[in-house]
Amino acid sequence: MVAANNTNDLPTSSPEAQGIDSAQLNMALKEIQKSGTPIDSILIMRNGYVVLDSYFYPYQPNTLHDLRSVTKSVTSTMLGISIEQGKLKSLDQPMRPFFAEQLKGDIDPRKAAITLGNLVDMHSGIAWYEIPYNSQSSIYQMVNSADWNQYVLQQAMDDEPGRTFNYNGGNMNLLSAVIEKAWNMPMQEVAALQLFKPLGIQNFYWQKDPSGHTIGEANLALAPHDLAKLGQFWLQDGVWQGQRLLPAGWIKNLFEDTRSAQSAGYRRGFWVDLSQKHVQALGRHGQFVLVDPAQQLVIVMTSKIADQDFNERTLNQLHQLAKNKPPLPVNAIALAELSETIQAIALPDSDAKNTLELGSNWYAKTWRFSNKPWGIEAISLKLDPQDAGSLIWEVDSINGKTSWPVGLDGAYRRQADARFHNLNLYAKARWKNTNTLEIKTQYAEGAISRHYSFKFNKNNVELSYADNESSSGQATGLLVKP
Repeated sequence: MVAANNTNDLPTSSPEAQGIDSAQLNMALKEIQKSGTPIDSILIMRNGYVVLDSYFYPYQPNTLHDLRSVTKSVTSTMLGISIEQGKLKSLDQPMRPFFAEQLKGDIDPRKAAITLGNLVDMHSGIAWYEIPYNSQSSIYQMVNSADWNQYVLQQAMDDEPGRTFNYNGGNMNLLSAVIEKAWNMPMQEVAALQLFKPLGIQNFYWQKDPSGHTIGEANLALAPHDLAKLGQFWLQDGVWQGQRLLPAGWIKNLFEDTRSAQSAGYRRGFWVDLSQKHVQALGRHGQFVLVDPAQQLVIVMTSKIADQDFNERTLNQLHQLAKNKPPLPVNAIALAELSETIQAIALPDSDAKNTLELGSNWYAKTWRFSNKPWGIEAISLKLDPQDAGSLIWEVDSINGKTSWPVGLDGAYRRQADARFHNLNLYAKARWKNTNTLEIKTQYAEGAISRHYSFKFNKNNVELSYADNESSSGQATGLLVKP
């Protein structure tokens, strides 16, 4: 991933000019910071203007961010654009002709009846178990198969198409393949030309599956400003700078379709709230784009919230304080305080103390793990000759040996990870006492965070691990004698 350069960017305004109280925004940001909720960015647009543009350390402006299932809303948008451009006929078009060879011999008439609309609404009737996210889930087995689309197509049917909602990421991957065949190019290339270019989005990252197809259900990364452009585009029912890209009513009709109330509120790649008249593009770990046309409001949030901690309290709070009001009087003091808070949350904790000396008994030693937990074979800690505020964490794993700088003064240290496409690993740690070291790592561009706790003893180390994907465990490593 690379940093995005915002061109043709969005206009800005003071919150008060758009009917929002800067003092309330300031209070909300401070509460988030105090709670420690791992939010990366919050951006609010009102009446077409950016009124809040905030980033929490170590995430930085213009950095691409993994959007998880927000990708599904973009895939849905590409379906709509394909219909508007005449590359596809309609939502009622059957999917079977696009997979004639792969479905040859499948005699279930229900599978032949699946339409593009059934796929995008998650009403395909294909047997699928998205949750829990483990080796038994359909999504896990699909990702670990050689041909993702073939895996989805070969699943049995468990209902008539169009009747029952069942969240199925495989549906969106099939749609990506349909769009690819309709345009005779990968969907990410279609998106670059037909969606991102008109919106002024120049940089993005969209991963392909093992067969080379753009992944339709996840793995798109955009910078928050460009994600806000998408939100504004959706708010305007698919019109951007006077040009209609989506069929008329593509977003507007979501609120008028009573089937939403009977299908877990999911329609056309969005979660729909019929009572409050807003839609959300939603991804795991707290990726949100809330679009409220009645309030002329777009809220973008990216984060690394753990699955078990997932809730919409923060988003709902922001939604309520940004609701439609007439312009407020200028409040220079509140606006200045909000600006100070935005600057403060973008920096490391200035009060954090360097704990390097607490762990002096355990440097230049190696511990080996016989059972290779999470792929770790051995670890060692060394002083960093170039940086008195960090140490070097060496990890021998099944994938090779790596060395990471780890900040011990409250600030993350960053290093490019050659194993992944332009990702930077951020790592910081603190010694809780002379025996216990806690390390936090994350890719600022990603949605995953990892926590390690090492309790060192004379002859071994006890390792505890947890991440925000609900994976956790313990292991013991033995000291390697010199």
